[in-house]
Amino acid sequence: MNLDYATVFSLAPYMNDSLVTIVGICLLIGAMAKSSQVGHRKALKNWVYNLQFFWTLIFAGIASNALEFAGPFLYYLNDPKKSQGQGANQQGINELISRLCTNRFDGKFLEWFIGFTEGDGSFVVTGGKSVFSIHLHIVDLPLLYYIQNQLNMGNVYFKDDSATFIVKSNKDISTIIQIFNGNLFFKKRKEQFSKWVYNYNRKNNINIEIKNNEFIPSLNNGWLSGFTDAEGSFFVSVSNHRIVQRFSLTQKDAELEFLYLKGLLKGNYEIYKTYSRVVVNFFALDIIIDYLSKYKLHSVKAKSLEKWLEIYEYRKNKPSSEKIDYNVLKKKASLINQLRKVPKI
Repeated sequence: MNLDYATVFSLAPYMNDSLVTIVGICLLIGAMAKSSQVGHRKALKNWVYNLQFFWTLIFAGIASNALEFAGPFLYYLNDPKKSQGQGANQQGINELISRLCTNRFDGKFLEWFIGFTEGDGSFVVTGGKSVFSIHLHIVDLPLLYYIQNQLNMGNVYFKDDSATFIVKSNKDISTIIQIFNGNLFFKKRKEQFSKWVYNYNRKNNINIEIKNNEFIPSLNNGWLSGFTDAEGSFFVSVSNHRIVQRFSLTQKDAELEFLYLKGLLKGNYEIYKTYSRVVVNFFALDIIIDYLSKYKLHSVKAKSLEKWLEIYEYRKNKPSSEKIDYNVLKKKASLINQLRKVPKI
C-alpha cells in the first residue's frame, strides 16, 4: 500500500480536528485487528503505516471544517433511469435536497455546487462524449479536491498556474445530470445543459428528460454562495480622503437574471458590451454579509472576505470623533487581492 502524500496534504486544510481523530482511531483499530491475523513483523508494519498516515494528516495542517459531512455522495443517484420523471419543481433546490439527502449527504454543499457551476463549471462535449469540468487558477487547487471528495467522483489535474476537475464516466455523468436537471438559473446554462444531455442520451441510447423548472435563487439556500465563489468580488479602494467599498457579481449574457439578483441584494444593475454586473455599495452590504455568515464560501475568496469584513466593521463601528487612518486601511485593502497571487518558487 502506498501513501499518497499529495492527496493527504491537499485535503488536510479542509479537515477538522474531530475528523482527523476519527480517521486516526479507525486506522489504529484496523491495525490492531489485522495484527491478530498476521505475524508480528507484518503487524508492526501495519502499525507503522497507519501511525504514519495519522501524523501526516496532523502535520499537514487543520484549517477548516469543510469536510464535516465528507463521505459517499448522492446515495440514490446511480441509476440513469431514475432521472426520468423526477426532479425539483419551481421551488428549486430545497426539494431536491429533501428528496436525495441521506445521513451521508451534505445538502449545503449541493446548493453551493450548483451555484458555483453556474459561474465556473462547463458542460462540454469532447470526442463525442459529454464531459463535466471546472477549470480554476492553481490557487484554488484545494477547492477542486474538496469538490472531488464531496462528489466522490472525477479527477483533478494541475499544471503551471491552472487546475482542472473533470468527470467523464457514464455513471458519474448520469449523477451530474440529476443534480442540475431543473435546478439551473441562467438561461444560457440551461441551453448548454440541454445540448449536453441530448448528446449523452444519443451516445448512450437512452432518453433522460430535460426538466423545465423555473428555479429562482434566494437568501435561504446556498446557490448565491457558490456563485459568489465563482463570480463574486470584494472590492475596497482607499485614497487620502475617500474609501470605496462594495460587493459585485459579474457574468456574460445574464441581463434578466441579474435584474433579479439586483433586487435580491438591493444593489445596482450595470450593463456593458460584454457583461452585466450587480454592484452593492457600502450602505446596503448588510444583506450579503448576513447571507455569507450563514452560507460560507469555500474558495480562496473566503480569505478575501475576511479582510474585506475587517475594513467594513471598522468603518461601521468607528466612533464619529475618531480620525480615519487611511494608510492602515490602504494596507488592509491591498491584502484582499494579494490572496489570489501564488508566489513563484
